[in-house]
Amino acid sequence: MAIESLLNPQSIAIVGASDRIGPGFNAWQALMHVGYQGQIHLVNPNKSELFGRRTYPSLADIEADTVDAVFAAVRSDSTLEVMHQAIGKRVGGMTILSSGFGDAGPEGAQHQRLLADLAISNNMAVCGPNCLGLLNFAGQSALFGTSLPDRVPRGGVAAVVQSGSIGIALLNSGRDIGLSHLITSGNEAVTAIADYLEALIPDPSVEIIIAFAEQIRKPDKFIAMARRARACGKPLIVLKSGRSESGRAAVMAHTGAVAGSTEACDAALQDSGAIVVDTLDELLETATLASGLRRRPATSKVAAVSLSGGEIALVLDASEDSGLSFADLGAAKAEIASLLPDFAHISNPLDLTWAGLYDANVAEGCARAMASLEEVGSVVIIQDAPTRLGSQQASRYAQLLQAVARGADHAGKPLIALSNLSDEPHPELSRVAREAGVPYLRGTREGLSAIARYVRWASPIVRSLPPVTSSEVIQRVRDDMARHAAGRVPTEYEARSILGHYGIQGPPERFVTETDEVAKAAEELGFPVVLKGVVEGLAHKTEAGLVKLRLADASAVRDAATRMVRAAAEQQLDMRGFLIQKMMSPVAELLVGARVDPEFGPIIVVGGGGIHVELYRDVAIRLAPITPQEALAALAATRSGRLLDGWRGAPACDKMAVGHVISALSRFMADFADRVEEVEINPLAVYREGQGCMALDCVMIPARDYVPDS
Repeated sequence: MAIESLLNPQSIAIVGASDRIGPGFNAWQALMHVGYQGQIHLVNPNKSELFGRRTYPSLADIEADTVDAVFAAVRSDSTLEVMHQAIGKRVGGMTILSSGFGDAGPEGAQHQRLLADLAISNNMAVCGPNCLGLLNFAGQSALFGTSLPDRVPRGGVAAVVQSGSIGIALLNSGRDIGLSHLITSGNEAVTAIADYLEALIPDPSVEIIIAFAEQIRKPDKFIAMARRARACGKPLIVLKSGRSESGRAAVMAHTGAVAGSTEACDAALQDSGAIVVDTLDELLETATLASGLRRRPATSKVAAVSLSGGEIALVLDASEDSGLSFADLGAAKAEIASLLPDFAHISNPLDLTWAGLYDANVAEGCARAMASLEEVGSVVIIQDAPTRLGSQQASRYAQLLQAVARGADHAGKPLIALSNLSDEPHPELSRVAREAGVPYLRGTREGLSAIARYVRWASPIVRSLPPVTSSEVIQRVRDDMARHAAGRVPTEYEARSILGHYGIQGPPERFVTETDEVAKAAEELGFPVVLKGVVEGLAHKTEAGLVKLRLADASAVRDAATRMVRAAAEQQLDMRGFLIQKMMSPVAELLVGARVDPEFGPIIVVGGGGIHVELYRDVAIRLAPITPQEALAALAATRSGRLLDGWRGAPACDKMAVGHVISALSRFMADFADRVEEVEINPLAVYREGQGCMALDCVMIPARDYVPDS
């Protein structure tokens, strides 16, 4: 695909050029704005001259044999004709503004397919349709159809956004984010964000990339490009819309309901090293931070200073959600205490008190002591800076910022300024921050989120690969799967038997086919027991009345079995028998699930177990496979993960056993993604430290097109 013809064309034709305000006029103005030095051909059948230049009746009438790029400011029903003419001129790239394609129902979608087929067969890159076009400030070229602000800051940030409105917001944000490129990709009939990333990542003028996607097309390539950006040390900040519940299809297990395409996409992006944000404000703050720092933090922990204990409390509240980690002050406490009044509370974040505000040496010394700690990667000054701040107060705050900046710089650590207010900082503080190379972030949650995400990205990542499954284990699993009929959902005990080859164990159990056998099996296991009715194809048995817990004697077991037979008959369920399990008493119960996402492949899901998993959605999702250490890190990102350390006096759980089970299931899913669509262990019963964990219930759903080996 000739994407260079879009980004760096040597000659451009504006089809629909005009001296009246509109896309054809704006395209000319954009070229003048960026200082384009190449050839410009103007096409307008109703004008012989525009802007002091000759015009042509059609693209085909241009005298040059080739044109690098075409900007098409025409109606959608004229676009195919323009493209045919462009092919005759060996055009490499075309920007199509008009809507009425994939955004306009079945007829428009068919129109878009014809356009795409024509472009692809002629190796033509296409920006759009239904877009504003693109700007290359670094390369001084433009194929852009809307007006520009008088001044656009230039720099190393390339933005690729599907929405033209988002593009306008970035151009006019007033945050002084220096842009190298702005690309609005629109419907992406041919050229997707992933294709632009491929061209932008090696570009020396690009230091940071922003991407806004309504849908990630070419997901394999997108994730590959995200990994490439991470390897090149260029932050890729991604905002994706479309997080609503509508359109999600849940499968037979809970896992599909809590790990749909959006969650799988987030997991894939996280795994690739992209910085994922949730709102446009977070995107702006993260881009401001990444582009404003003169040096990158070496660790993810921060030291913070403020003048307000109340605002420190606000920051601590919000930091729990962001995941920002504050370093322990440790050895720096004594030096800090020597600088501050006796009543000062020495903690991180640190209240500098009025002593720090009125004595620059105090502020500088505290910042230097904190920044000198090895585990501190960056320093944050929490300092509100309202626009209407009085000149005296603004001057004092500016001096404080300068003092803290000197202290951080002395230790070689970057400084970040954060205002709890989202309005524009006072001009004096903005000036001082800019001169000191300190990005000024706005809004508590947005700013903390930006800091947390960026410092995690900037910190070195050391990853180890999960062990490779032996060929003997793979073959044993295949043999077990071959015993099942094609497409049949294995029963719970069959699924657990398959997972047993990966070291995932269940409770002591017996399977019987007759009602009069259940009491004897229960006595062999020892009371109390759990009784489950086994029905082919039924994943969740509780709702059907086929699970009974804490049965204390043979009589209770027989009565429960009789009621299950009756319940199955009433629901026209085909009972295959009964599963009797030893009743276990775990310390905690978790969900461990895995599924194959159609776009991003095998994923693993961990979180709180039981029947409320879909309600609370307290889960973490990662691409499979993962190591036991990565598994525990994922679980630590959930509220349920706290249970493993002993919650409110409960005993600590066997975390290592949990990590190995999660890792083993992720490895199984990666190994058999072509044969298994979804697996869920719910609950995974977790026992005291050293006592392991057990899969109390298990669902395994075969891939739709899987046919067992003969």
